[in-house]
Amino acid sequence: MTGTPLKGVLVGFGKVAEAAHLPAFRGSPGFSLQAVVEADPARRQAAAAALPGARVYPTLTELLARERGLDFVDVAAPPWLHAPLALEALGAGLHVLCEKPLATSPSDLDALAAAARKAGRALVCVHNWKKAPLVVRLKELLDAGASGPVHEAHWHVLRTQPAADAGGGWRLDPARAGGGVVMDHGWHAFYLLSWLLGKRPTGAHAVLSPAARAEEEASVLADFGGVPASVRLSWRAPARGHWGLFRGPEGSVEMLDDRLILRRGEERTSHVFREALSAGSAHPEWFRDLLPDFADAVARPEARAAALEEALDAMKVVSLCYGAAPSPARKRRG
Repeated sequence: MTGTPLKGVLVGFGKVAEAAHLPAFRGSPGFSLQAVVEADPARRQAAAAALPGARVYPTLTELLARERGLDFVDVAAPPWLHAPLALEALGAGLHVLCEKPLATSPSDLDALAAAARKAGRALVCVHNWKKAPLVVRLKELLDAGASGPVHEAHWHVLRTQPAADAGGGWRLDPARAGGGVVMDHGWHAFYLLSWLLGKRPTGAHAVLSPAARAEEEASVLADFGGVPASVRLSWRAPARGHWGLFRGPEGSVEMLDDRLILRRGEERTSHVFREALSAGSAHPEWFRDLLPDFADAVARPEARAAALEEALDAMKVVSLCYGAAPSPARKRRG
């Protein structure tokens, strides 16, 4: 990026903000963080120490009443706050970059989309897995026709437990998280499959494993423009890992966490990567590489519309999964 840096505010200073967003912004000269919003007093102190000179506020409302000349907010708060914070920022005429899920219900996301279109502002979800080196290379291989037109896709995300959070275990509380493993890891899987295949989702249903508070395992069958895709998601696996397979008439591309294996007839080619997809969870370099896409959405209505469409499609698949097989926690809520 060149020219005047975009001036922004980091909203929420939890684990993902401190470990991923902040380092990424520090390494991106096209952006300048002016302030931080954080409700927790201890985390406000941590933010002040991490960003000397930045103003720190307890609420976005207070910040918007005092700050001028801002371009965007970066929402890194827990999921149940995404929609109200993004809506408030859009109402103030600011662009929004937001952690996934962009909202925890289709109705909230529809309201956000309408507000963004009315304001003429970018509303971009942090789809940072598109910037993982292995995934970037996978996209290149598929686009180059490595397997021929893909007619079958599989994607497995295995975890031994939900990721740690600073909010008292909200990932297992669907009232705050919006769901369980489908909303958490499924959101990533669904936008990735749509992007990798170059096709929008047209249908999905899921079998969700019973859990005390939210589904911890899910088996999803989805359709992306005529390409069937199976997705396996787990917080109960014996070990962390990722696996994927894209098969076409001329061969296949398999993902084995830290490598890609291309098979065409008797030929077998491996691409090995320095870091496995399942290693770590912050990935500041992926977030950094996403920032130019956000700047593009700020600058161009076409990029803005495409980013919003991608998030709406991810929510569509999540919603179909829950509509087809609501978890026990969701039945109690409804």
